[in-house]
Amino acid sequence: MELVYIYPMDKSKDMQKMLDEEFWKRLGPTVRDCKAMGLDKDGMCIYIKVKDELAAEAKKLLADTAAEELKGEEGKALLKAFRDEAEAAEAGIGAMFG
Repeated sequence: MELVYIYPMDKSKDMQKMLDEEFWKRLGPTVRDCKAMGLDKDGMCIYIKVKDELAAEAKKLLADTAAEELKGEEGKALLKAFRDEAEAAEAGIGAMFG
């Protein structure tokens, strides 16, 4: 399951503290500036790709934070941006070692 969340820049310190906890370290979420990911919003984006049972736990933990799940067309666009970034990174590594 893939999840995308956004949160305001002024909550970055609180969010980073939470993301430094062991549960999040095991998930390995990707955090990027929203504008860098092509989203016309101020703040940060979180991309999480996990199994369904871990996704439920992640949603539960994020519910008590400033993060907001992004759905609809904006959510789809952000998912595509994160996937494209991952594919570009894989292609670059393949070119180096291929």
